[in-house]
Amino acid sequence: MRTGWSPVIVGCFLVGCGSAEQGRIGDAYPRDSASRAFLASIEPAIESTGVQIARWTVTGSVATAVIQYNTEQATLFASNPGVVGVVGHAGSRDALLGAAVYNAQGVPNVVPNSTSARLARSGPWTFTLVPNDSVQGEFIARYALDSLKVERIGVLYVGDEYGIGLRDGVQSALGRRQMELAGATMIPSDGCWSPRGGVVVDPIVRAAIRRARPDAVVITSGSANGWCVADYVHAANPATWILFSDGMDGARTIPVKATHIVSSRVRGVTFWEPADDTLNAAFLKRVQPLLGRQPEASQALQYDAFMLLAAAVRDVGPDRMAIRNWLESLGRTRQPWIGVTGPIAFNRPRSEILRMTGPEEEER
Repeated sequence: MRTGWSPVIVGCFLVGCGSAEQGRIGDAYPRDSASRAFLASIEPAIESTGVQIARWTVTGSVATAVIQYNTEQATLFASNPGVVGVVGHAGSRDALLGAAVYNAQGVPNVVPNSTSARLARSGPWTFTLVPNDSVQGEFIARYALDSLKVERIGVLYVGDEYGIGLRDGVQSALGRRQMELAGATMIPSDGCWSPRGGVVVDPIVRAAIRRARPDAVVITSGSANGWCVADYVHAANPATWILFSDGMDGARTIPVKATHIVSSRVRGVTFWEPADDTLNAAFLKRVQPLLGRQPEASQALQYDAFMLLAAAVRDVGPDRMAIRNWLESLGRTRQPWIGVTGPIAFNRPRSEILRMTGPEEEER
């Protein structure tokens, strides 16, 4: 008699197997209280289609979650036959870790927010909803050169898959126009607002601005650190254009701590603004009361990812291969699926969803 539990049984215990007729969609986000509230707001719409959500269950510190627990959670989802597709993971590194598992074990994986170009090479089970680093880099460079009429572009980037990918994307886009980066400087990922962070980041930024003399600086960092780095840029030269990548979701709200930022010189990439249609109206009505604000582009993309997989289950049943084939057919043998972020197909990059906004919340 065997006394150990099989991985499948353990997986069922942790995430729930669900019936073969119903199917479950794995939620590959280790959610905090705010993102749990968002999931609660969209869950009734998702489950009204007949599928259920299998939640993230692996626990641990934030640091270990990125490196170890994404793989563990992906393995749990993949070993659970009731999970017929997965939404996520959160960041580019997280998504790449998950994609390796899902492609090895044949699980459809819709990635809402990650931009790493490496995801396209992960395998045929990975489907991304946003343009990759190269496409975004081209968009940012074109905006800087053609709309802002700048001549020298620098990049301040965090040295992870996301930051490096966007740095390379901007550099490649400039190269196609026979131009070079004025400078590219790696910045720490540690908390920039802390006293220690300021001591480290401020001289790095000031030296980069002094050396490269950029008209515009592309910052590839998340919200808190991004604003802090931008504050140091404008402390060094308030005339410099700040161009944020998508991690800042349109750079709409300048924090009180950022005392040097000139709002009229700030722009940020976003993937979504609410459109005037019934899908967007229903989405806003569903989530704004719980959030207390307009949802972010990343949340609209997550919602589309869940509803897209639910539509696949409804059309072809809770079969992983059938769902993968259904996703791949969008834009080829099937019409694009229409979500709140627009038409979704996987035969081309969704470059049309890229846009620039600023603190005044005007679309650029």
